[in-house]
Amino acid sequence: MFAQGESNIINVGELEKIVTQVEILGYYFLLNTLPIVICSPLRVDRNPSFGIYPRENGKIGYIDFKTRETGDIYNLLGQLWGTSLNDTTSRIYSDLQSILDKKEVNHIKIMPVYGGKVKRFSKESILKCRVRDWKPWDIAYWEQYGVSLEWLKFSKTYPISHILITQKDKNYALPADKLAYVYVEFKDGVESLKIYQPFNLEYKWTNKHDASVWDLWQQLPATGDYLIITSSRKDALCVWENTGIPCCSLQAESYLPKESVINELKARFKHVFILYDNDYTKEENYGEIHGKHIAEEFGITQLSIPTILEAKDPSDLCKNNGSQGRRIVRETIIELIRIALNLDVPKVQQVTVNIDEVPEDELPF
Repeated sequence: MFAQGESNIINVGELEKIVTQVEILGYYFLLNTLPIVICSPLRVDRNPSFGIYPRENGKIGYIDFKTRETGDIYNLLGQLWGTSLNDTTSRIYSDLQSILDKKEVNHIKIMPVYGGKVKRFSKESILKCRVRDWKPWDIAYWEQYGVSLEWLKFSKTYPISHILITQKDKNYALPADKLAYVYVEFKDGVESLKIYQPFNLEYKWTNKHDASVWDLWQQLPATGDYLIITSSRKDALCVWENTGIPCCSLQAESYLPKESVINELKARFKHVFILYDNDYTKEENYGEIHGKHIAEEFGITQLSIPTILEAKDPSDLCKNNGSQGRRIVRETIIELIRIALNLDVPKVQQVTVNIDEVPEDELPF
């Protein structure tokens, strides 16, 4: 048995020598799997908008998609109980025997997170890369997702050979995968890079974009009839190229955009839609949940790839249908819009983008 302790004699480090954050979470919240989106335990929440997820090294994190508040298991329990950190750890310590006795009953299964790990860097670090020439395998990779070389150049997507990192006055040059690309964005005149290695099991993404950076924001026309917010640059390019409908994307489906930014888009485009993944193969359809939350929060229309098509997103829909993929993406998206608005969407003409040579100073060397 564990002795009752005073609030100042047990700290987080001592506590976690005996019990894990996952076991603490399982005891107090009775969850079955992670990550998960639930109704917030901290406020009235009729539509699930509170995400709890595993961090590295067995830690637990949460994000409130409504308030954008984040924290760890101790922040969460402290807010729930109205206690300080010392009092929170003391209360957990007093419950330790019950937590350990019931850890098998309250076991939480950690599900793999689709998309691989993301390597993020501090603001002080510098991320750059070495751009190389486009190769036939690059073009073939993107073509299967309905994205041409012309549109890759239009979006400032480049193939790379090396990743260059500067941290604390030390320089590192890492060879990139055979299939490796950099997404270049400029936010408030500052260059920001996001590196994508689709088959890298360790670090699929290496990112310096923060939550305020939108993919393809600079490429959007000033005004238009339709705009679609997708879950990724790949999907945005697939839809835009094959339907002519401008698209952009946030850095993650779980990010809640600023109301002022959505209002700007609604002022520029007559109809704004959100098209996130249809995670129909998972126990929790996170794409549908996040898309619905944003749609309801900002009064925009949610679209979803029908489950019967057995594709979670537009780029997969294109890939799964081979030579007919581009046509199927085009017809599916336009039909979804027609149904959503209960009108006949005018035929969308294929867009031809005139690509000028990219200035050398915009390349992320």
